[in-house]
Amino acid sequence: MRIFKSLLVCWIISLQATAVAWIEPPAVTAKGYPVPAPDTRPETPAAHGAHRAYAIEWWYWTGHLRVVGEAEDRFGFQSTVFRIAGAPGAAVEAGEETFGDQQLYMSHVGLSDFLDGSYRHHERVYREGWQARVGVGELDLRVGPIAAWELSDEGGFGTTIRYKDGARLELVLRPAKPMVAFGERGLSRKGGDPAAVSWYWTYTRLEVTGTFVDGDERVAVEGLAWMDHEISSSQLGSDLEGWDWTAIHLNDGTEVKAYRLRQADGGSDPWSAVYWIDEAGHTESVYADQFTWEGLSEWTSPATGLTYPTTVRITARHPVTGETKVYNLVPRMDAQEFVGNNGSNAYWEGACKVQDASGRVIGRAYLELAGYGGGLSGQLN
Repeated sequence: MRIFKSLLVCWIISLQATAVAWIEPPAVTAKGYPVPAPDTRPETPAAHGAHRAYAIEWWYWTGHLRVVGEAEDRFGFQSTVFRIAGAPGAAVEAGEETFGDQQLYMSHVGLSDFLDGSYRHHERVYREGWQARVGVGELDLRVGPIAAWELSDEGGFGTTIRYKDGARLELVLRPAKPMVAFGERGLSRKGGDPAAVSWYWTYTRLEVTGTFVDGDERVAVEGLAWMDHEISSSQLGSDLEGWDWTAIHLNDGTEVKAYRLRQADGGSDPWSAVYWIDEAGHTESVYADQFTWEGLSEWTSPATGLTYPTTVRITARHPVTGETKVYNLVPRMDAQEFVGNNGSNAYWEGACKVQDASGRVIGRAYLELAGYGGGLSGQLN
């Protein structure tokens, strides 16, 4: 990890100007897990369910919510469910005979309240069984009392997210655009290792309605959210220590996804990418030679001592128009560090405003900064 000397230092990561070429992935990893195959078309609702043979899988939602009738956002929320497989080939089918044996489920929930500056977050881990399950063939997630997700009768997703202080969100999320499969030939690459690929299926714009409940307070909320579903068996290349990632909702009805894959020597992997998603859900993308990721300022956590580059500028050349796009991500609040049961895996996951080069607010984003404590290195390979 690189420790920053000043909270106001401006550092620039110049992404390597390298043409990326297709590499055929193997059928299985060195450990024996299957590798996602190219040219796989996701079919719903089955795509939303578990893919139990693969080593790791997660379902991820972030969003911004305002109280109905108010102009400004009040909340940012995160909910992630991870499925982690046991030995390769074991317990591929769900059933009572596999109870508590071969699949682990972990849930992360976070809630940023811009009104009072509070950040609720916690992690729960369960073995498969009564307290945790993920359905096959459709979305049906249950991880203890804190997170439940399912297909909604209203054409989207329904959830109840509970926080340990008793507050909760009850939400319905409806896709405003078709699902997107990111990557070349349907595979998102996470480094030069041919096995470091994932199926990466996303709803980039979900319209949200629901309720926030906290003691006697009960308010209707609405807003926008983003959903990722990734399936992999070797999520990071062996020379990578983490990633900086963002999902951006622009006010013009389009979205941007950008990430840089951080190498152990401080460089950025050539497979780092920016994607633009237009009003109809079509995508255009560039790799490392066409954008830069700059950390403009950083924040040091009083809880873990880790320093994160939380104010970011992304400058990218659009592959169709040739225009240079600038996106400045400014945190809505500093203290949005997620510290789970293992402090070495802490990461920063925060709601941000998005500004253009002139400082005009043009959207909102979630920013994820992972691996700054060293806890990811070697764990997802």
